[in-house]
Amino acid sequence: MADFLTMKNVSFPIPTYDEWKQEVETSLKGKTFEKLVTTTYEQLQVKPIYVRSDIEATPEQYPGFPGYVRGTEPDGYMKKTWAVSQAISAKNPKEWNEIATYDIARGQTEIHLILDELGFSITSLEDIETMFSGISLSDYSIRLDAGACSLSALALFVAYFHKQQLSFDSLRGIIGMDPLAALAIKGGLPTSLSTLYDVMADVTKWTKEQMPHIKTIIVHGEPYHHGGANAVQELAFSVATAVEYMNECLKRGLTVDEVAERMSFSFAIGADFFMEIAKLRAARAMWSNIVQAFGGSERAQKMSLHARTSYFTKTVYDPYVNMLRASAEAFAAIVGGANSLHVSPFDEAIGPANEFSRRIARNTQLILREEAHIGKVIDPAGGSYYVETLTEQIAEAAWKLFQQIEAKGGMTKALEAGVVQAEIEKIAKLREQNVKARKERIIGTNVYANLAEPKPNIQSVSPSKDESYDGETMEQSGNWVDSAIAFVHRRATARGIDAALTMTGPSIAISPVRQWRLSEPFEQLRQAAERHLETHGKRPTVHLINLGAIAHHKARADFMTGFFEAGGFAVVKNDGYMSIDEAIKEALEAGGTHYIICGTDESYLEAVPAIAKALKVVNPPRNVYVAGKQSPEIETAFIEAGVDGFIHIGSNCYETLVTFMKDMGVALDGAES
Repeated sequence: MADFLTMKNVSFPIPTYDEWKQEVETSLKGKTFEKLVTTTYEQLQVKPIYVRSDIEATPEQYPGFPGYVRGTEPDGYMKKTWAVSQAISAKNPKEWNEIATYDIARGQTEIHLILDELGFSITSLEDIETMFSGISLSDYSIRLDAGACSLSALALFVAYFHKQQLSFDSLRGIIGMDPLAALAIKGGLPTSLSTLYDVMADVTKWTKEQMPHIKTIIVHGEPYHHGGANAVQELAFSVATAVEYMNECLKRGLTVDEVAERMSFSFAIGADFFMEIAKLRAARAMWSNIVQAFGGSERAQKMSLHARTSYFTKTVYDPYVNMLRASAEAFAAIVGGANSLHVSPFDEAIGPANEFSRRIARNTQLILREEAHIGKVIDPAGGSYYVETLTEQIAEAAWKLFQQIEAKGGMTKALEAGVVQAEIEKIAKLREQNVKARKERIIGTNVYANLAEPKPNIQSVSPSKDESYDGETMEQSGNWVDSAIAFVHRRATARGIDAALTMTGPSIAISPVRQWRLSEPFEQLRQAAERHLETHGKRPTVHLINLGAIAHHKARADFMTGFFEAGGFAVVKNDGYMSIDEAIKEALEAGGTHYIICGTDESYLEAVPAIAKALKVVNPPRNVYVAGKQSPEIETAFIEAGVDGFIHIGSNCYETLVTFMKDMGVALDGAES
C-alpha cells in the first residue's frame, strides 16, 4: 500500500521543448525535424507541436469582446444556442409545408430555404400561404436566401404578413441577397449590378424602419469553397464582397452600422478540422477590424455567421461515410462559433434529401447540442496554442489577399478580370492532382472502394423550374420596395417584379467559378466501369499473378486490389503460385488481357522475365505489369523482357486507371465503346 501511495504522489517531469525535439530527432533516425512540418493548401506551415511561446505575441482576448475572435457573446452558447437551420427543398409549396412542419416538430429551430435550390418557383402570395400554413413565423427565425435579388421574396412576405395581420416586429432572421455569389456561380446576372445595389440599399432602408429584426444582405463564401478554394481564399473573397456591398450601400445613403448590422456571412466547412475552426475565428476578427475602420460601432462589428457542411467533400459512392464527414464538419463549425448551421444530408451529391437523410443531418446537430454538450463550454478552442496560431496565420494571409483584391478595384473588377477564378483554379488543380495520385484520400472512393454496394441512383439535385413569363410587368414608382409591395398587393406575381428588374440596364457576364466535388474524377471512372458492365456483361478486369506464399505477396496484392477497385475494376486474385510454370499456365488459362505480378523483390528476379516473355509470345500478347518500384537497372531488364510498366505507391492512380480503361476499350465519356 505504501508503494502505491508513493507512486500516486510521483509526478512526471515536464520536458522542455528542446528535450522533446531531441527525442523526436532520435526517433527519426537521420531524417531532419523539418520532415514533420507540413504545408497546407493555404501555404501555411504546420508544425508537429505548438507551445506557449507560439502565442506570446498574440494579445490576450476574451469571448464577447472586440475583435470577437473568441465569439460575439461573452457566454458563448450558454444563453442562446446556435440555430438548427436545415435548408428545406421540395417539389411544390404543399410538399414544402409538409416537410417543414414535420422537421420543425423534430428539432429544427430555424426555417431555412434557398430559392435557387428550392425545387419550385415562389411566384405568388398563394404560394407563401400554402408554404407557411400552420407555421408561425413569429415563433421561428427565418433564413431566406434569395440569391441575386430579394425584392420579390420580401414583397411576398410583406403581403403575407399584412394578410395574416402579423406584426413586422415579430419577424426575425434573414431575407437576404448576394448578387456577387450568384454571379460567381452562374457567370452572369439578369439585371445590372447597379440596379441590384439600388435594390439592396432600398431593401435595407425599408427593413430598418419596418422589420428591425431582419437582415437583408448575405455574403457567401461557399461559391469559392465549392470551387476548390482554400480557407484563406474563401475568407478573403468573402470579406472583399462584403466591403463592396458596404461601399455601394454607403453611396446610397446608408450608414456603416445600418449596413453591417443587416449583413450575414455564410461559410462552407470543409474536412480540415482545425483549419475550419480557425477560419471562422479569423473571419470574425477581420470583419471587426473592417467595420471599425469604416467607423462602425462595437455592436456593428459583430459578425453574424452561418455555416454549412461542405458539398465539396461529399461523395456519391459509399454515401453513408458522408454522415461521418458531416459530423466532423458540424463539430468544427460549432467549435468555431457559428450562429446557425446547416448539416448537409448524406445523399446530397446523389439527389434530393428524403425523410431519413434529413433526420440524420438534423440529429447530427441535436446530438452535438443535447448529448455532446458542445454548447456548455465557452469557446472550447480558445487558448489552444495551435488554433490560436492558425487563426492568426489565416487572418494575416487572408488580409494580404483581400488587399490585393482591393488593389484590383474590388471584388467585381477582380471577377471580371478573372483574377479570383484563376487563384481558385490553382488550388483546385492541386487538390485534383493530389486526389488522383491518392495523396489526398477519400474513403470509399479513391481508397477502400466497395464494389459490392448498390449502384447509386443519381438524380438532379435542383429540379428545373418554369421561369417563362408573359404577364404584367411591375412599374417602378418611388423606391423599389414600395413599388414591389404595391404590385404584390394587387395579387400580381413575383415574376412581374423580376421582369421589371431585367429591363433596367445591361447585365454583367464573367467566367463562372467551376463548382465541383473532390471525388468526381474517381466517380467518373466508377460510372464508366458500371456502364461497361451493363453493356459487356463484365467490369474491366485485371488479373493478379501472386508469387509464393501469402505472406510473400499479400501486401502488394492488397495494394493492387485497392488501387484498381477505386476505378471500378474487377480484380481476379489467387492464393499464390509456387512455381513459375504454374503461374504461366494459370495466367494463360484465365484468358485475361492485363496481368500484374505481385511478390517479393527477390522472387521477381527470375520469375518476372520468364512470365513476361511467356505472356508476350501468345496471340494476342498480354499486358504485363509489376507491383512495386524497382531499381533503374532491374526495371530496364524487365522492360526488355516484355514488362509494360510498374505500379507502386508513387504511381498516379487516376492516370493509370484511365490508361488501362482505354486499353480495354472502356468508354470514359459515356459513349458506346
